[in-house]
Amino acid sequence: MSRAEELWERLVRAALRRERTGIDAFGRPYTGIAGNVPSSLSNNRDIDEILRAADEIQDEDPNVSRILCEHAYSLAQNLDPNSEGRGVLQFKTGLMSVIKQKLAKKEVGAIDRSQDIARLQEFYKFYRENNNVDKLREEEMTLREPSAFSGNLGEYVSELERAY
Repeated sequence: MSRAEELWERLVRAALRRERTGIDAFGRPYTGIAGNVPSSLSNNRDIDEILRAADEIQDEDPNVSRILCEHAYSLAQNLDPNSEGRGVLQFKTGLMSVIKQKLAKKEVGAIDRSQDIARLQEFYKFYRENNNVDKLREEEMTLREPSAFSGNLGEYVSELERAY
């Protein structure tokens, strides 16, 4: 078998595995448009992460999800304004379609984008409160202190395991 055939079969196996398992090449869940960021845009991994966050919070707050999708589109546009990279035009068209669908679900005429930053800040505050982010950071800092590794570390670890 030639090298080209081996590489082709490897590529096909990877694509089939991704579809079957729902996990991308980096071991992260492959869902929504986040898994379809073209390789020419993947140098900026922010787009992928932003779209993953948008997918995750779609049910909690569709407005914030829309804002994140619009930001990802803006990043893609800045990286490749002429859509010359392989798959970039299709990706940007699909992303714009997702954004329009999110707008259609709202069924509101005009969107007041001047409130987008306030919505993001409000959602961030809500997220931090609901997920005890500050408490987790404090616990992490105490674990980093040298005195944290005392005799009761096993108890603390089991307590953390029960909490999560």
